[in-house]
Amino acid sequence: MRYTRVLGWSSLAAVAVSLAVPAHAADAAEAADQGGGAAEAAGKDVIIVTATRQATDKQKVGVALTALTVEDLALLAPRSLLDIQGSAPNVFIGSGTAAPGQSAIFIRGQGYADVEKTQSPPVGVIQDGVFFGNNTGQLLDMFNICSVEVDRGPQGIFYGKNTTAGLINLTRCAPTRKLGLSLEAGYGSFNEFYGRGVVNAPLGDKGGIAFSGQYRRIDGILNNVFTNKRAGNSDYRAFNLKVNYDLTDWLNADLSYDHIHQTGGGTPVQFGNILTANILSGGNPSAIWPKYNPETGSPDGLKPREIGNNLGADKDRLNTNIVSLALKAKTPIGDLVSQTSYMSSADTVNQDFDGTCRGATGCTSVGNPLLAATGSALLTNRDQTYKQFTQEVRLQGKAANGMVDYIVGAFYYDHKITLHQNTNGAIDQFSAEKDHSWSFFGNVDLNPTDTIKISGGVRNIFEAKRFDTRYILLGSIPLVGPINDRRSWQKLITRFNIQWQATPDVLLYVNRSEGFRSGGFSIRGTLSEQQAGQTNCGAAPSGGEGLVAAAAATGCPNNNFLSFLPETNTTYEGGIKTRFLNRAITFNASGFINDITNFQQSQVVVTPGYGPGTNTYVVSFPKVQIKGLEFELDFDFGKMTESMKGLSLSGTLGIQDANVKNGKVNGQTASIGPAAQAGAPGTTADFTGVLLQRVPANNFTVRGSYVRDLTDDAKLSLTAGYSWIDSFSLGTFGTLNDIQPSYGLLDASAALNYKGYFLRVAGKNLTNKAYRTQSLPTVFFQGWAAPATVTISVGAKF
Repeated sequence: MRYTRVLGWSSLAAVAVSLAVPAHAADAAEAADQGGGAAEAAGKDVIIVTATRQATDKQKVGVALTALTVEDLALLAPRSLLDIQGSAPNVFIGSGTAAPGQSAIFIRGQGYADVEKTQSPPVGVIQDGVFFGNNTGQLLDMFNICSVEVDRGPQGIFYGKNTTAGLINLTRCAPTRKLGLSLEAGYGSFNEFYGRGVVNAPLGDKGGIAFSGQYRRIDGILNNVFTNKRAGNSDYRAFNLKVNYDLTDWLNADLSYDHIHQTGGGTPVQFGNILTANILSGGNPSAIWPKYNPETGSPDGLKPREIGNNLGADKDRLNTNIVSLALKAKTPIGDLVSQTSYMSSADTVNQDFDGTCRGATGCTSVGNPLLAATGSALLTNRDQTYKQFTQEVRLQGKAANGMVDYIVGAFYYDHKITLHQNTNGAIDQFSAEKDHSWSFFGNVDLNPTDTIKISGGVRNIFEAKRFDTRYILLGSIPLVGPINDRRSWQKLITRFNIQWQATPDVLLYVNRSEGFRSGGFSIRGTLSEQQAGQTNCGAAPSGGEGLVAAAAATGCPNNNFLSFLPETNTTYEGGIKTRFLNRAITFNASGFINDITNFQQSQVVVTPGYGPGTNTYVVSFPKVQIKGLEFELDFDFGKMTESMKGLSLSGTLGIQDANVKNGKVNGQTASIGPAAQAGAPGTTADFTGVLLQRVPANNFTVRGSYVRDLTDDAKLSLTAGYSWIDSFSLGTFGTLNDIQPSYGLLDASAALNYKGYFLRVAGKNLTNKAYRTQSLPTVFFQGWAAPATVTISVGAKF
């Protein structure tokens, strides 16, 4: 009820402010008014983006970004956000294995691949102006999406919170204000079926309404060799209602409501990991496990995309509701925008984290040796709720006869998390967190000449969190006393940019920007350090390097290492954007240096004989530096010669060099002991020189497309793309890296459009490359990506 009241009063206040300041102009709404990252085709050679909240040609804004238009998305035929992987350099979009739609998104070496909602992702995801504060459900469905904008580098001055690495901004197609119907259905690999549609209707002559709905199901991509059944199936239903209405000729309202319901067999993990197998066997795993598979590191001989889990042990459910109201008013002093949103999400996940069938009749698995103390079992049931409220108000306009562009605003963010997890039917965890964040921001662009722009911006952030957690054995026996804690942080971040339009088609720019990612508490910490039998129990020396304030320990049972420090990133960037040969070629290049303080990194340690069997801390590497180069090329051959009209070639190349300059942390919070146990009191874990996770040194994509009008009523569209990702660390066992070998992915699609009807065939990972998307070496499991898939779709517009 509190959120409902705040939503109503905030919206009413915004309307009152708008009505109190009569409009002095009735210009058509610009893309920037949408409050999101709209990247729309505004002309033959112009793509409008809103990376700095100003509707600008992407070639004339001095930041590194990639924009996908509705035409690009029609060629790519993405099913979810996961399928735009490879569209932008140094951007990694992966998935997790512990929650529905769990993302693992990294930009320029910074990202979040874990599942806990109390650690904020450094890559922001925004849809229609709504900020997603955690990565469960972030792999959004791409149905009815008209544009995607990927902004690389800190975006905290302009958008949301914790966007220290960058931002992915999705904008759905607005109501057309005309009567219309669009339908689509498809069938594909693994018995995939989907159906979806959009109905548009006018609301008088001042507005429009759009209703969209969809249903999608697919059998699992994994083969369970124990049950002889497919695993990881999914059943997805969603609908969206959008209303856009001109309340007056200067005040527009945009109301949106989403409901998402997803159920299925979860994302089962595989018992196996080459790094773990070699560590535990002393380098000779075949001598210990006769069925050992050297391709996957599975002691049970499992192949890629095979599991051996208990029947019914993996399943999940996600229910999400989102309501958003955006009010946009033209005033004498600029454009006033208010966006209010509320998100309520509940997910339940049953997970067989040991990756074996142990305990079931007929099971021949050797069992997970790291979980021997729990009978090689790690079965969890997690119920979580997540409620989020955001309110943003901003004013932007021009002054001094157009020499100054300005934006000022305020942003409020509030979330509440509750968690109940049962482990192995014996231990119950009850945890909760409340987060409140306020920030005030502003940016000024000075235009001393027609070709030079000097920009400066600030955002002052205050954030406070309250956290509590407790563990109960067999329903009534406290394992440890409850932990209640609170922390708050304040940070002023800045941005400075200079750009020079050297010629109409050449832009040079330099940029310095800062990002802030709040600290917090590890909700998966089991407080094992309070138990005398654990290796990290005991007093730590005062002033121990990397020890956070909350861990000023005096010995068992007073140790508590759950809190972690905030992370700050300072990025230095320079770039060039060019078009030449009659604008047939667009070439953009940028270079960057990220200097990161207190880089947050999860550490899973084994806790023999205690609790769930593992404990997760978030450690803070004192100093990390990531350097890189980025190149993007688009070649439209049709602008060179009429005979090649419709043929285009594009490519991206990303180069990264990530270094942990100072990785010394308290050894009591890291898996440096035997069999991944935490270090003893007084020890230091030194991750200096260790590879950061999911940071390939090189990544590139090459894509060719051909779009041709066959007749006045028929059009043929063809595209094929190949993306390459160099080898990278997917996880760590102490200071050792679990390397995912390099791999390349091929996709292609062909579509025939005729008088509003279309037939499309699209394929992903057509070479059937086996590669992993998740790894947790300290618990001996990993997850695999989807194999080759092909989908045939038909659709019509009326």
